[in-house]
Amino acid sequence: MKAWIPTLFSLLVTGLLAVAGILLLIRLVRRGRGQGILLAEERPAVPPVSELGAVFCLAVLSRLLLLAWSYFLRTRLGEGSGDFLTDIAHLWVHWDARHYLGIATEGYVAEGEGRLRLVFFPLYPLLTRAVGSIFGSAFLGGTLLSILSGGAASVLLYILAGEVLHGEAVTAVLFFLLKPFSLFLCCVYTEGLFLFLTLSAYLLRRFGHPWLYAVVGGLASFTRMPGVLLAGIGLIALMEDGFAGRLTPRRFLAGIAQMGIIFSGLFLYWYVNFRVAGDPFMYLTYQRENWYQEAGNVWYSDRTTMHYFLNTAGKETHWWTWGAQALTMVFAGICLIAAGDLPFDLMAYSFVYILVIFSPTWLLSAPRYLFGMFTLPLLQVRLSQRFPKWGRNAALLCSGILLLLYVCGYTLTVTVY
Repeated sequence: MKAWIPTLFSLLVTGLLAVAGILLLIRLVRRGRGQGILLAEERPAVPPVSELGAVFCLAVLSRLLLLAWSYFLRTRLGEGSGDFLTDIAHLWVHWDARHYLGIATEGYVAEGEGRLRLVFFPLYPLLTRAVGSIFGSAFLGGTLLSILSGGAASVLLYILAGEVLHGEAVTAVLFFLLKPFSLFLCCVYTEGLFLFLTLSAYLLRRFGHPWLYAVVGGLASFTRMPGVLLAGIGLIALMEDGFAGRLTPRRFLAGIAQMGIIFSGLFLYWYVNFRVAGDPFMYLTYQRENWYQEAGNVWYSDRTTMHYFLNTAGKETHWWTWGAQALTMVFAGICLIAAGDLPFDLMAYSFVYILVIFSPTWLLSAPRYLFGMFTLPLLQVRLSQRFPKWGRNAALLCSGILLLLYVCGYTLTVTVY
């Protein structure tokens, strides 16, 4: 294969992100000159309870249908045992789900193969254990937690999109639920809980509850590392106060304290590492030694992704892993540019989030990581508005078909991470 193709691909993705960054910088400079605002301050209107209930039911029902779809495939292959829960667990417990269930049932350990579980943050498996204790099954507890969290996240997204997108809230929810990697709202993964917490934190701040925003943000950072990026919303609020001439010492100290609370989830996770392994950063060692992953940069990740895509032709990882990741990287950059007129705080959060999740070395899960960005459906709607309505409907249809395909891939243990 041509050695220049990975470099060209890296130039493309990095160029898209650079353009998005420049557009954000221009908006920041204009704010310094008194034009516009950095923080969306209007409170979203809360729709009637009946609407919110319908959104929640739609989200939960769609996940149950995906579970039924996977069970149907298993029975068609003649592999069903006759026990529904056993068969569903066999289909949906793969990859990271096994580690989360291990933490939920056995906790963290310092020795043996189980020590590698330390790279996974604690809140989700703790809640999985709590819910599982009610139903007598950690798998059932984790699955219910994911499905219900995903339903609640859909409701919060509907509220946010109704204000930001002006009448396109339903479309945003459809993009969210039909996203191929929304399959992780069906299984023992953190995506549903993380999306619920990050959306909750953002909306709490919009509704005038900055301290609750900080506490929920801390829970998000105790669920996944990118949760700390919610502190950026607080930083933008301080910048806006400064530009508006209302940044008092009290406001400044309160803002710093709120950002500190958000980081407390990460600090608590470091403490868990120290208690279990005697080193607050042991998870970094395990990530490096067992997943070949450490801090990197977008340029390197882009080149690596295209290199493996070109060199895995004929293998299942060619499209399922590397092809999906390459398309995700380009798609993210295009969305950032196309949705540049969304509120600055949402765009800044999206930009930094994408830079962070695309930076690790040996990146394998970029599509799933991107799905965990709560602003993604908003960006998708903005992008779709640039095309005729039939184009949007075609995009939703293709996304739904890919979702069914990826459910097949994940449940058959193809390399869908």
